[in-house]
Amino acid sequence: MKKIELGLFPTPLQKSSLSIELGNICLYLKRDDLCGIGFGGNKVRKLEYILADAIAKGADCVVTGGGSRSNQTVAAAACCAKAGLEVHIVIPESAPNVTKSLITLSGGILHTTPDGQRSTLTKTMRNVAKELQAQGQTPYTIPVGASSPLGAVGYVEAMREICSQAAELNIAIDHVICCGGTGNTYAGVALGAKLYSPKTRATVISIGRRFAHKETLLRQIHKTEALLKCESGIELDDLHIHFSCGKGAGLPSVKGWEAIKRMVAAEGIFLDPYYTGKAFAGLMELSQYETLHPGENVVFLHTGGMVSLIGETS
Repeated sequence: MKKIELGLFPTPLQKSSLSIELGNICLYLKRDDLCGIGFGGNKVRKLEYILADAIAKGADCVVTGGGSRSNQTVAAAACCAKAGLEVHIVIPESAPNVTKSLITLSGGILHTTPDGQRSTLTKTMRNVAKELQAQGQTPYTIPVGASSPLGAVGYVEAMREICSQAAELNIAIDHVICCGGTGNTYAGVALGAKLYSPKTRATVISIGRRFAHKETLLRQIHKTEALLKCESGIELDDLHIHFSCGKGAGLPSVKGWEAIKRMVAAEGIFLDPYYTGKAFAGLMELSQYETLHPGENVVFLHTGGMVSLIGETS
């Protein structure tokens, strides 16, 4: 599968001092927030494959979009700048000024919508692409959140990377836990775990309810398998969802803020209130529910979110 090199990989797999506080598990942080482009985060691995596909198909510009707290829009602007592609970003008018500024600073061309509904964003992206075609350009559209089978491939490969690092540390990963908005990152993680570390339990902490059913996730995984031309034998029982939504996607939660403060106090590492903060709050709940057992090696995938944090606190 072709990709272009955008980030600095492998990212660190870092032992956390929070292990004792979390029931004596052995906690490791997979630092995809430190992947070396823009503000880092999980979108970079996805965009390495997606932008390679855009270039292979002769695109001279990219169209994508996201909600008001989207990290993907800023990541796409930075990655397209590095790849030498013109990029058009669709976001709601209500998006924080810092998000808009970072996109335009990266050379992105902004298009705003009156609301952040996925249907509104997608329709506007389609219209922008049509306008670009009419002007003689060749646009390539990236779905909201870079959620596609190609995007998931980035996290199949991330699991291979994690397994390689675990082998160097002479440990076996018992659990890998990540955040989920659309479930696309988790689709890659779960498939990668099944392929490269079948005994590892992959859990997604849902910060919304877009993929409340495992069947939705399994369909994403099967599409990724088809793209990779592989069969993992993954089943519904291999998928694990824990909800840490608070009042829903796009809204911070009390437990999420508590998790952010706890991580900063222990490690000096920032999480964000919409994604990773909620996800780590979910991990803390799993340790309390004794789903995670003393001595088990648990990897928490830090998928970034600094743009969301800055937008919320500014």
